[in-house]
Amino acid sequence: MSDPGRVVQHTRELERVLRLPRRTWGGAESERWAEELTKALQLSHGSMALRPIQAQALYEFASLRGGFGPIGVGHGKTLITALIPYLLQSRRPLLLTRASLIEKTKREFRALAFHWPILNYIRLMSYESLGRANHKDDLELFCPDVLICDEGHRLKNPKAAVTKRVARFMNARPQTTFIVLSGTLTGRTLRNYAHLLKWALKAEHFPLPDHYTEIEDWAEVLDTRTISSGGVPAMPGALMLLCTPEERISEDPTLAVRAAYKRRLTETPGVVSTGEGALGCSLMVQNLEIAVSPKVDDAFQVLRYTWTTPDGWPISEPMTLWRHARELALGFYYRWDPRPPDSWLLPRKDWAAWCRKILTENRRNLDSELQVVNAVDAGFYPDAKHALDEWRRVKPSFVPNTVPVWIDDSVLNACARWAHEHPGIVWCEHVAFAEALAKKTNLSYYGRGGLDSQGNDVERHPPDQSLIASMGSVGEGRNLQAWCRNLITSCPTSGIQAEQVLGRTHRPGQLADEVTFDVLTTSIEHVLAFEQARRDAREEEQRTGLSQRLNFADIVFPTVEEICMTHRGPRWIK
Repeated sequence: MSDPGRVVQHTRELERVLRLPRRTWGGAESERWAEELTKALQLSHGSMALRPIQAQALYEFASLRGGFGPIGVGHGKTLITALIPYLLQSRRPLLLTRASLIEKTKREFRALAFHWPILNYIRLMSYESLGRANHKDDLELFCPDVLICDEGHRLKNPKAAVTKRVARFMNARPQTTFIVLSGTLTGRTLRNYAHLLKWALKAEHFPLPDHYTEIEDWAEVLDTRTISSGGVPAMPGALMLLCTPEERISEDPTLAVRAAYKRRLTETPGVVSTGEGALGCSLMVQNLEIAVSPKVDDAFQVLRYTWTTPDGWPISEPMTLWRHARELALGFYYRWDPRPPDSWLLPRKDWAAWCRKILTENRRNLDSELQVVNAVDAGFYPDAKHALDEWRRVKPSFVPNTVPVWIDDSVLNACARWAHEHPGIVWCEHVAFAEALAKKTNLSYYGRGGLDSQGNDVERHPPDQSLIASMGSVGEGRNLQAWCRNLITSCPTSGIQAEQVLGRTHRPGQLADEVTFDVLTTSIEHVLAFEQARRDAREEEQRTGLSQRLNFADIVFPTVEEICMTHRGPRWIK
């Protein structure tokens, strides 16, 4: 806890920071730079154009031979990391990133190489690998002349093994070009990024004191964590020199000097930021594949090839097949109990067979049972008229009662383990799955109205405990930023619903550096749903200009083509 009587003193280091140049261009100049650099760098058959933030980063990082980029997700950091080695004429470029992003980055680099001059010898290394004991000398052995750190917040902890190894390398070779990018570089304490900033900008452009004790003094004033942890910030003192005359007469000098310092940082040449949004938390959406028993594949075999549920119930339209597939992917399916009498069931099966035949063979773009009914009534399929009339006659004689039937609890057990590892939210589409998970884990399930079985509201749930939430009932209008881990058990096909669910925890007030969403993939329907949601998000942003989280999240998710290449069996057949 800081000393409330402490005051930041006027020092030579503060004078040096005050004399540093500031970036005075932006806006129209950034647009012009984007056009000019696009013309200069784009390959003859390329069609991509640089964004202003990309052009600014490339220009300044190349000019200064180093850069610090608190650039938000979705603003094109990948292209920056791919192009900067070419601009710097690097002979041994090394890109550090997360292990889960290595293959994704390689794919993106290959795609970008169609449009831009991407060097084909950029080496990729993961933070996780570099942090292991048997890889402690990897940086020295490769000896990069350009070291690029994507997701650079992974190096924020000076005591972590991976940070110590990068520090050892940079201290031994301080002139190595160091470029660091992340949407959460600055975080809430300058202690987490001062070393990264110095490696990137070197002493001559470093907008912080070059002494540890003075950095600590500045941190006592500037860190928002001081207040959030219950401490009292030190008095700004000489840091008020960073402020404008208007800010110096502010009623809250601490807030004024924090705003002034942020401006000083983001206007420093070599520091390229997308603004306030880039200083929040990042968003990661990744698939979580869970092994299931052969019983589930057997059930899919019946579903796919006979268009019936495991208890022999006929399916008449693709959407019903889709719904049951998403149920089976979780280890259960809904059936009617009691079963209907034959006098009701046989006409239903007969009509379902006709309906399926028409949907499979028609050229009228029919895709639902209702459309088939209307077509038969219109006289287009006279052979099916008798089956439809019989079904209409008996249909009112039986009212279905739906119950879940469990085939396998592999997914249920895996979700229970996930919920018990760390506090998080398990998002459920199916009430039966949510209730079974709640029973197994003794966790609260918040369903209709955002309430649990005791009538407690979801927003009052203890933040240090996991919870189970209905996507339909809790996925909109709730403030759940107390949690940063999420598990989606059935991916929404709607981009709007996905945006709402992601926005429950990835929202203002979130204190974590990163919000993660694990999305179950246990059948092809889960992968197709995710791809549809991403298409929806792209179209929504193009229509309205509203930013969609699926467009700027870090995505680690297989495509349908990748699934088909690596998986076999009825669960993975379209």
